[in-house]
Amino acid sequence: MIKFSQLPNKIKTVLKALENQLQGAKTLLILLHNNPDPDAIASGFALAALADSLCGVAATIAYNGILGRAENRAMVSLLDIPLVKTSSIRYSGYDRIAMVDTQPGQGNNPLPAGMHTHIVFDHHASSANIDADLVVYNSKLGATATLLCELLMAAKVDIKINLATAIAYAIRSETQELRREANKRDIQAYLAVYPLCSLPKMGAITNPTLLNSYFQELAIALNRACKFRHLIFIPLGYVDAPEIIAEMSDLFLRRERTSWALAVGNIQDSMYLSLRTNKKNARAFRVIQRIVGDNENAGGHNQFAGGKIDLEKADASDMMLLEEDVRTRFAAVLGIKNANWKPLIEKL
Repeated sequence: MIKFSQLPNKIKTVLKALENQLQGAKTLLILLHNNPDPDAIASGFALAALADSLCGVAATIAYNGILGRAENRAMVSLLDIPLVKTSSIRYSGYDRIAMVDTQPGQGNNPLPAGMHTHIVFDHHASSANIDADLVVYNSKLGATATLLCELLMAAKVDIKINLATAIAYAIRSETQELRREANKRDIQAYLAVYPLCSLPKMGAITNPTLLNSYFQELAIALNRACKFRHLIFIPLGYVDAPEIIAEMSDLFLRRERTSWALAVGNIQDSMYLSLRTNKKNARAFRVIQRIVGDNENAGGHNQFAGGKIDLEKADASDMMLLEEDVRTRFAAVLGIKNANWKPLIEKL
């Protein structure tokens, strides 16, 4: 396995290693994490362009789950990003397998158990025993798309308008307008592709048409959210897509005098958790792991993290009791005992 954690001083070496991995291949399968976000989508789009430019390899970008957030659907549609569902592919039909914004062994991607991965690009910390031939990662970056953008520029790939727009939007959204965990390299990558973007498409992606169901879920969130000191807990109940959970945690963190927001929602037999904080170096990924109690199904970054609880394993016969238990653990992990939670909004 070849592993790179820092890219700028090794970029030519990384390009050569990637070219070696693709040498002799005709087809490449690029796997995104489940219910992919803009960073995963743009990173897959960028790797496909890079594989074609370096070695003429035809790539398929595949994902599992849904594109639940309106911005994500608009991004894929307006930028003509060729995503396919993993249910429509045959893994054995590809010469190479790559993963972006996720890694083998994590519980958030569609890689079949025991299947070997050739290439990994990620901005999450890499485990020591990852099963892949080439691993390029940097947990100090705000977006995986930054890694791919640097490689595209180093390889002198002609970055088309739709790809540039995808990369710029991915960096913007992943770092919340370059405010959340963005470093100098993220900013440089964003500024490099921004002049190549379609501003009308960027605007349409950023401000998409919203379904009526969005407002229904927002009403539920406002009605059920509760607060204690600087904490907000948002139990959404059953939802159609996990993206709404992350969207609500992002939104409620913006409330004045709030430093932590945890939203939870249920999809089929799992409870999904989305944690946000505006405190730098807060190690949100550690907080969510302690709340969930399972490192394999929880992780993230310093200021944002996510996790999943198996409802069958949790013996969640009473969903409200489980929500209360998660809320109690949320406060306890942050050093608060016997929190006196109150409704965020008084009943009208």
